[in-house]
Amino acid sequence: MITKKLLTLAIIFIVFFAAIYLLFQLNHAYEEFTHWKSREAVLQTELENLRTEANEHRQFLDKLRRDPDFQDAVARKELGYGKSSERLYRFPNQSASK
Repeated sequence: MITKKLLTLAIIFIVFFAAIYLLFQLNHAYEEFTHWKSREAVLQTELENLRTEANEHRQFLDKLRRDPDFQDAVARKELGYGKSSERLYRFPNQSASK
C-alpha cells in the first residue's frame, strides 16, 4: 500500500517537473519565434527598399541608354567632360583638403 502511494507520488512529481520543463522550453521557443518574426519584418522592409532602389537604377540606365541629352548631362556632371569650345575649371573637394 505504501509502495503504491510512493510510486504514485513519484509519478506525480516527475509529471510536474516535466510540465515545468516543457513550459520553460515553450517560453524559449516563443521568444525565438518572436525574434525571427521581427527579423522577417525588418528583412521584408529592406527587400522593399532594395527593390525600389533597383527600379530607380533600372530607370536611370534606361534613360541613359535612350536619351542623348541625358547622356551629355551625366558625362558632364560625373566625368567632368565638356565640349571642345568650353573651358572647364576643376576645383578640389573640400573634404579632401582636410
